[in-house]
Amino acid sequence: MVNSTAAEQAIRQRIKQAGRITFAEFMKVALYYPGGGYYTSDSPFGATGDYYTSPAVHPAFGALLAAQLFGMWQGMGRPSDFTVVEMGAGDGLLADDICAYVSEMGDDFSRELNYICIDRYPLTDSDSLTNTGRSEIARITADKLPLRDVVGCFISNEFVDAFPVHRFQIEGGELLEVYVSLDDTGNFREELAMPSTSLIGERLGSLDFALEGGHRGEVSLRVKPWLADVAKALHTGFVVTIDYGYEASEMYARRHHAGTLQTYYRHTEGSSPYQRIGKQDITAHVDFSLVQDEGRAAGLATLENTTQAEFLDSLGIGEMMRQLRSTPISQYERNANIMALRELVNPDGLGGFRVLTQEKATGLTSIAPLRLLDRTHTLQVPLLSHRHMPLMQGRYPHTSWEMPSLWDETGFDVR
Repeated sequence: MVNSTAAEQAIRQRIKQAGRITFAEFMKVALYYPGGGYYTSDSPFGATGDYYTSPAVHPAFGALLAAQLFGMWQGMGRPSDFTVVEMGAGDGLLADDICAYVSEMGDDFSRELNYICIDRYPLTDSDSLTNTGRSEIARITADKLPLRDVVGCFISNEFVDAFPVHRFQIEGGELLEVYVSLDDTGNFREELAMPSTSLIGERLGSLDFALEGGHRGEVSLRVKPWLADVAKALHTGFVVTIDYGYEASEMYARRHHAGTLQTYYRHTEGSSPYQRIGKQDITAHVDFSLVQDEGRAAGLATLENTTQAEFLDSLGIGEMMRQLRSTPISQYERNANIMALRELVNPDGLGGFRVLTQEKATGLTSIAPLRLLDRTHTLQVPLLSHRHMPLMQGRYPHTSWEMPSLWDETGFDVR
């Protein structure tokens, strides 16, 4: 078709050859087709893109993760060569912010930290890894984990939500899968037919409740092999998964009877995945029960499953907000920084994301020994830089939250 992307052309060709394809295949091509998929396009992030993530909102996100990593290192007995592997690292902003803050946390930790960014795509000219501080940042371009015997922590932020998903629908008590085909006029259409794999039914059959007729939803079959790879690569340490999603009981609840699939284009939620193919984001919420179950099967035990707001609060984001009140900066800068910090913990925005911490072979059964608030309080709050996105230039697409007022929830006026 006229003006169709390379991804759309590839999808049409596959449908013509096979008659129909699963939605998972459609989503994979739309997002990752070489040279024409959404994630192979120019910078989908930030004010000029389609969405922004927590690292882009404020460097405190990376700073508090650095504090958590410091606690993990301490809790493991301060091992040498503590390696952090960031999966789906994108433009490297989170890596920069973490390593910049690590440089303030003492020579020992800075010296022992190795930071590795893994992404399936190389950096573009507009991206950069600044290797701020003393910790060197390595970049590996790969779609798998070419690592073994890692002692440290695997981190991902908004990585799992981009896994291609199989869509299903319950009709007359029967499980059917959603396929994508073309009608006589060449338009995309959906067809319901028997599932392409028994794994979809196995996942839904493991739920302790039945789905009603007409319920439509998603199942990610990439979670199991991904966690198996992570567990195989990790000798001793932790896995931190940050994303938007639910426990299975909420994921497949009646209020989500139409599923959680969403599309975004220039910070606006779309209505159909069959438009702007290769130019818009397609995502589905993460089933955190599945991540925990598959992690447990791979040897990863859950230490904590909480919200991003609670996670950051336990690491000292409240203290950072209080520090900002006396930081010698202009009132405009102070307001901008406080607004950004508040977005990170807003329960109707980024603060509602889930943070799952799992461990392997550490001997720990609680997250408490890994939280070092006194260390966080002695460090300076980082400030917004030109690499971070002013909130007035965009809104996080996965929520309907708008710019907050200047009255902080804790009761003080930040003006």
